Amino acid sequence: MEAGRFCIDGVGEWEVLAPPTVYPPREDTMMLCRVISNLSSKLGAKVLEVGCGSGLVSMVLTTLGWEVTACDVNPYAVACTRGNLDANGLSGRARIIEADIGVDLPIQEDTELIVWNLPYLDEDVDNPGILEKIEEAALTDIPHGGWGRVLLHTLENISTTLTENVMVILVMRTEPEGSSRVRDWEESGWSWRSLSMERFGSEKVEIIGFWRTGSGVEATIMDSCKSTMDEAEGLPRIGWQRVLSSKQTNGRGRRGSDWISDEGGLFATWSLDAELLDRFSPGLVQTSIGAIVSRVLGANMKWPNDIVNENGVKIGGVLVESANNSTIRVGIGANRTGFVEGDVAGAGWDETLGEVDSSEVFRRIDRGISSIFETKKMIASAKIDFLRHLSWMELSRLLSRGVLTTHDDKVYRPTGLKDSGELEMVGVVEKEGVRDLDGIGWIIPKSCV
Repeated sequence: MEAGRFCIDGVGEWEVLAPPTVYPPREDTMMLCRVISNLSSKLGAKVLEVGCGSGLVSMVLTTLGWEVTACDVNPYAVACTRGNLDANGLSGRARIIEADIGVDLPIQEDTELIVWNLPYLDEDVDNPGILEKIEEAALTDIPHGGWGRVLLHTLENISTTLTENVMVILVMRTEPEGSSRVRDWEESGWSWRSLSMERFGSEKVEIIGFWRTGSGVEATIMDSCKSTMDEAEGLPRIGWQRVLSSKQTNGRGRRGSDWISDEGGLFATWSLDAELLDRFSPGLVQTSIGAIVSRVLGANMKWPNDIVNENGVKIGGVLVESANNSTIRVGIGANRTGFVEGDVAGAGWDETLGEVDSSEVFRRIDRGISSIFETKKMIASAKIDFLRHLSWMELSRLLSRGVLTTHDDKVYRPTGLKDSGELEMVGVVEKEGVRDLDGIGWIIPKSCV
């Protein structure tokens, strides 16, 4: 019998006993408990814990005031969790059941949170039989999408109301990627945010929070409009709001310039809460969304808002505008195919993604922007360091190939990004921060073209 005392500052302390056939609290368990202790929720909100093991997570949730239902396929884990609840003065305050995910797991309609410390060890095909079957269920993931996909499919096949509102928090191995993968949830229309991360040797384990993008609020879709930026002014002020148009006749770019809009491209605008500007500068909002778009399109990002191909030819751009109406409008335009019109040439995402239509590109970008900027009261918002790191990582894909900048007839090497979104550059004798694109030139080495 393994025993231990565990403490979460500001929450409580618990004595845990675990027999050999039950997964005891480990570092990943404590990671999950710390994340749970920082969640915001109303008293008595319903939570389901899958794979309760020794019961520590259930006890933390119960102590915090959640209405807990916990399950495990291992009958010894069910008995262990009940025993630990009793021993810690929590008898009768949680419902502990034996159930198998995807088979007989009851999920109440008004459940607000599902948590699971997913089994993430790979099956040891060279040494089968080392673990008992009960232990394998607690420690080992399954192939072809893992237990994460089993949970995802379970949620997809039940009430739409539940999936629109529930938050799912999973412990996942992200390096090396296990069978349970974040991208399976992305492809099914879920946004996500990393809530905690630890490295254990060569492995990176993360706590990921998933939610349905927009909580069921669909985009406003139009056949044609003058400008999605203008149309976004009329969107509701509540919820995750965005407008997508198949055609745009009078799109605009930076400083009111025209945006050439060939049919088949992407023309969309997101309406974000202006309170974001209390935490992030408009410049950093612009570069971080540009980073999302460049990743989705498999392209490069040129500071501050251009999405370009490997030759520096523009595929699309990001435009951020704010007004005194409590919203920030983020317009994104991108070409599906390249074109030449007079002296203007553009590239398209068909070079990088192939035959992907604009609706799918929109969905991918929508999930990416939601993952950073959609407000979810239960979990914390993204931090400024994350936005700056994301922006710089994408900018570096082009800059690392020897791209230089010019400003006031001087040549500089970009070296970083400030919290304000300004580009930091180092010259021969001086260092400079550049806030605005005006006066900036780019030198792209011939090897890049």
